[in-house]
Amino acid sequence: MRDFTGAHDRARQVGGIVLAVIAGVAIGAMVTGKDDPARVIPAGAAAPSPRPPRDPVQLMLSRQAAALNRGDLTGWLAPVSPALRPRYQNFFRTLRALDATVDYRAGKNGRVELTYCFIRPKCPLNSPKIQQKLTMKAGAITGLATALGPEPPPWLQGDLTFARGRRVTVGAPASLRTRLPEIVKIADQAAAIDDRYAALADNRQPRYRLFLATDKTWRTWYGGKATEWAVGYMQPLGAAGADVVINPRRLPTRAALREVIQHELAHVATISGVQTRHEDMWLVEGVAEYIGMQPRRANDTYSKWALRRPTELNPPPLPDGAGEKDVAAFYAEGHFAVDCLVTHYGEPRAMEFVRLRLRLGNSLDVAARSVFGKPFSAVDKTCVDWIGNLFVTRRT
Repeated sequence: MRDFTGAHDRARQVGGIVLAVIAGVAIGAMVTGKDDPARVIPAGAAAPSPRPPRDPVQLMLSRQAAALNRGDLTGWLAPVSPALRPRYQNFFRTLRALDATVDYRAGKNGRVELTYCFIRPKCPLNSPKIQQKLTMKAGAITGLATALGPEPPPWLQGDLTFARGRRVTVGAPASLRTRLPEIVKIADQAAAIDDRYAALADNRQPRYRLFLATDKTWRTWYGGKATEWAVGYMQPLGAAGADVVINPRRLPTRAALREVIQHELAHVATISGVQTRHEDMWLVEGVAEYIGMQPRRANDTYSKWALRRPTELNPPPLPDGAGEKDVAAFYAEGHFAVDCLVTHYGEPRAMEFVRLRLRLGNSLDVAARSVFGKPFSAVDKTCVDWIGNLFVTRRT
């Protein structure tokens, strides 16, 4: 597999189904400037020249963004020509369903940037953005062209229907609308597990977002980076969070749906908002497997059949083009590695080790000494021996 992100691609096998979790790259950032504060002019000093009026297009766009953010459809549609209003109304409906916050920046020749995020009241730096071009006539927007870019989000590529659960918002195209009630229920159950680990990672999520792809949209959403045998991935959005996409046609049972969704939301809970190291693939995937399989432990899952006897706790990342057996074995080793940390040191300390390494960037040794009171080399030996004994016991 190619490395699309500078971080890593991730794949695993679940009960004979192989999945990929592909980390993408968040898209650009922008900052809206603030007006200068009022200044006191000393007596006798010349008054400054009047400030030029703000760009009327920028004023219009700022009012539109504010209207969307407060849920004011009338204000959002105010500058839009009647012929274009159905399209803008659908855009409004979609962004409100996703709990999005937006900001507009006017450029030259009708070009504008729409920044969006899912954190209120203002989007952080490096939030994703969309390039648009407006056609204006007599102060009204009469035309809108949107550049999809190399990694277009699902909601920019066609009408979706959204269903809102307690913790998860799920979007689906027309052909998958009937799956929404079932999958919302499954996703909310998975999110209840993932929320606990998000809290341990100090990365609580306002809501999770999940998109259901068809075989066709699977090849276009977020650039269609997932391999043909993949069934789900997590798409990072920088500081704005992360989206999850699954292909439900390739998940024939409720148990498979629950496991895959819980695994992908585990990535959101543990690594959204940070850039992980490629060398940490074992831990990124190991903790997602550990969370995704809850409440079962590693030795009660298919991981025990895919396991190979390890020589180190943190093996090198999977190479591009790794075969299915190698992929399954790598995920199983990561799963057992995290299970070992939990078994020997307790879940709170194991998850703190994960947080220090993946979210704060501590070295493995510093994280191990801080949490376990011993160097990583000692932890490595303990877990390699423990996993090796399990492997031998299973084989005999």
